[in-house]
Amino acid sequence: MSEDTFLSDDFLRQLISVGDVDVIVGVPSFNDVNSVAAVVKAVEEGVLRAYRRERLVLLNVDGGSRDGTPEALLQASSLAKDDGRTIESLRTLRWITTTVAGDNAPGNMLRAILAAVDLLHAKGCAVISASSENATSAWVDTLLNPVYRDRCDFVAPLYSRHKYDGLLTRNLLYPVTRALFRKPIRELRANEFAFSGAVAAHCLAQEAWRNEAVRGGAEMWMAMHAMANSYRCCQTHLGPKPRAGGGPGVVNLIRNTLGGFFWCLEATQSAWLKDPAPDEHELGTIGPDHQLTNEAVRIDRKRFLEMFRSGVSELAEILRVILDADTGAELKRLISSSDSGFRLSNALWARISYECAAAYHHSVMNREHLVQAMIPIYRGRVYSFLAQHRTSSADAMEADLEDLCREFANQRAFFVERWKKKQEGAP
Repeated sequence: MSEDTFLSDDFLRQLISVGDVDVIVGVPSFNDVNSVAAVVKAVEEGVLRAYRRERLVLLNVDGGSRDGTPEALLQASSLAKDDGRTIESLRTLRWITTTVAGDNAPGNMLRAILAAVDLLHAKGCAVISASSENATSAWVDTLLNPVYRDRCDFVAPLYSRHKYDGLLTRNLLYPVTRALFRKPIRELRANEFAFSGAVAAHCLAQEAWRNEAVRGGAEMWMAMHAMANSYRCCQTHLGPKPRAGGGPGVVNLIRNTLGGFFWCLEATQSAWLKDPAPDEHELGTIGPDHQLTNEAVRIDRKRFLEMFRSGVSELAEILRVILDADTGAELKRLISSSDSGFRLSNALWARISYECAAAYHHSVMNREHLVQAMIPIYRGRVYSFLAQHRTSSADAMEADLEDLCREFANQRAFFVERWKKKQEGAP
């Protein structure tokens, strides 16, 4: 590991001054001045209650905030203050801070945390984003306990979500990885997770850190590497996940996620191209594996359908290169279907997703253009999902998700064959 290329001298000095530790809690931040104080309070209370006998360090890695987030973090900390705390650490407890600014900041923030875990020989690490306004002190032990005491290697979170949140994960990322790795990790793009020192060392040694996919989606890449390399994985319920307001639109969501996800499939293909052994399928879940809320939300469903029709029509020539003729014909028929009769079925959506992933792998065209071409199709899938589940209960939506996962699993052999062999007629 050439940590001198991305770790500052000051950061290394801080790490050396600490020495070996048992656990680390990493708090990545970027322009989180409004939420960082609550996260600091939750993290400090959590470690003091559950890990006061362990050697531990709290680590803030900032991505170049311009709103004073690092200063607000230290100001909010109670570790250097006499504020009437009734629980004290039996060992030295302190914050280490560093900044990794620039284009590589998102990926290098996690990379710096991994380097700290490796250099300090920590047995485990929990990551809790400074943007997590609803963080509680219980999160620390909920994430760390499976690693530190139960010998789990990677811990993904589970949340109580609004039924219309996380649709890309629900409709594509989760069903694909569940079909390929046989490990049903639901949250691949999470702000909170935990991992062992072994996973940290493994991921740190990879050559992928300068790749755009890892820079923007290192958490997803790390989760998929843990699954691909037979590390013991589990998932644990953290509670409610507030519905994101003003988050990325569909275009940015697809651009920022899908290319990276397809690239991660390439990076892990040696694992999923072979069918995992039965004992590799197990994944422990702590707490409920799904909880959906159903409060009223206004969504312009018709706009999704209109943009599906116009987008698929305009991109017909490009889609002809990406998709099989039969798949393209089914998609074309959907353009003229009525609003009430429109349904992009689970089977068709699974086939489209697999064909697009294979086309990306074979670079049948510019990869950015290929990902862009998926945007109107995804809009059609979202419209279909919203129309189908306007009044669905949580149990009904879970049953439909299981059906979708079965479709992806049933088409797994088709995808593997397609991945290995470039389709005829592709340039």
